[in-house]
Amino acid sequence: MNYRRALGISAISNLVSFVLGFASVIVVSRLLTPDEIGIFSVAVSVLGIAHALREFGVSQYLVQAKEVGEREFRAAFSVTLYTAWTIALIVFLARYPMARFYGNEGIAEVLALMALNFMILPLGTPLLALLQRDLEFDKLAIVRICNATVSAGVTIATAWAGESYLSMAWGALAGHLSNLVVLNVMRPGKILLRPQLRGLGSVVRFGSLSTVSTLIYEIGFGLPDLVFGRTLGFAAVAFHSRAFGLQKMLMNQLLAIVRGVYFSSFAKEIRDGKDAAELYTRAMKYFVAVVMPAMAVTALLAEPLILFFFGPQWERSIFLAQVICITTAISAPYAMTPLTLIAGGHVARTIPIQALTVGARALVLMSSLWLTLEQVVVALILPAVLSCYLQHRELHRAYALKASRFFAEIARSIGLIPFSLALPGVALYLLPSIGQAPAAHFLTLAICASLAAIGWIAGVFVLDHPYRQEIIGLAYRLTGKRHPTT
Repeated sequence: MNYRRALGISAISNLVSFVLGFASVIVVSRLLTPDEIGIFSVAVSVLGIAHALREFGVSQYLVQAKEVGEREFRAAFSVTLYTAWTIALIVFLARYPMARFYGNEGIAEVLALMALNFMILPLGTPLLALLQRDLEFDKLAIVRICNATVSAGVTIATAWAGESYLSMAWGALAGHLSNLVVLNVMRPGKILLRPQLRGLGSVVRFGSLSTVSTLIYEIGFGLPDLVFGRTLGFAAVAFHSRAFGLQKMLMNQLLAIVRGVYFSSFAKEIRDGKDAAELYTRAMKYFVAVVMPAMAVTALLAEPLILFFFGPQWERSIFLAQVICITTAISAPYAMTPLTLIAGGHVARTIPIQALTVGARALVLMSSLWLTLEQVVVALILPAVLSCYLQHRELHRAYALKASRFFAEIARSIGLIPFSLALPGVALYLLPSIGQAPAAHFLTLAICASLAAIGWIAGVFVLDHPYRQEIIGLAYRLTGKRHPTT
């Protein structure tokens, strides 16, 4: 398998999706108020539990299973269909009680549309997992780009037309409909199958453990919006959502580029008898070298990023974004831990990690009854550190991954952080006098991003990081010259 080609395809498709999604966020942030965006954010957080349940671990089951025939595929489809449609009914019936709980009828409107979304989602989910298992990343890229294009277009159009907080729900619905159209063209007759009861046992056994783990994770992921919506108000939810969105847009894209390729290839190599600890360590040397410096630079540039993309009304999100990016950088070496454990058949080991981490996050979030939003976000660093410890413990138990060896191997990757920060840090110190207009923020971002890239590349060569050979190889390919080692 050509991993460079697979990552390249994944990178291009995710870059296109990122640009479209980011453009949608920018436009919507200027068309809607913080309260309107907060309503949608709370509704989506309510659905976090439903999203964890609706797939029932089917995608992960199909990717990691040793054999997948027609019977296994139909069983996986049936489990997804039964689960998602049941949840759709529950969400629809619960829309008004949830709206009364939060004191806003808009929650009910969003949940009604999202219930319809749950009716559509299971029709394409198993086929997407099969494409991932078969390493058909080019087809997955087409599906992703079509989804992003349709979703962004519909979201912007409906927001412009005055649909307010419903615009984002309409966009999500349209994006998933596009998935079905594209997938049906690629593999006709695989979208809607006749459900069956035979062969559900193995899917349900795996799915029950996977769903418990995912459910706990989704609860923890949605907890800030759910808690802040009650303790600090919808505006606080929106400020936190925009701050987290800055991290999410970058981190999720980096994860999306790597995750699909990593999970399917790691599962295959585990089935082939490769050393899991070595595979994980080698992957993290490359992953951490990008993510940790990127998060550090994003934290440094949070002010011009927030002001340029979202406007001065979101200024309170700047400090929040800086803390969230620092927390993400700390957690980066273990960002792939759940997928790594699941790929090797250790899905049960992900449950204690998620349970203890979410419990710690819940305790910190409840302090919002007495503390400010900024203080709570800083305190959330503690559960992140706990999560790192728990994840390494399970990796050691499952694959004998030793901490001393692991951190020695990724030390040069972490060492790229000061190289990436040095030049843009000096530039920010010298540039405040250029003004506060959007053009000034754009110039600041362009200069600092370029300097950060130069510093990162310099660090790669100074530290003799494995990316050094990748950069040299790329330079030879771009110039059309033959690499002396080939």
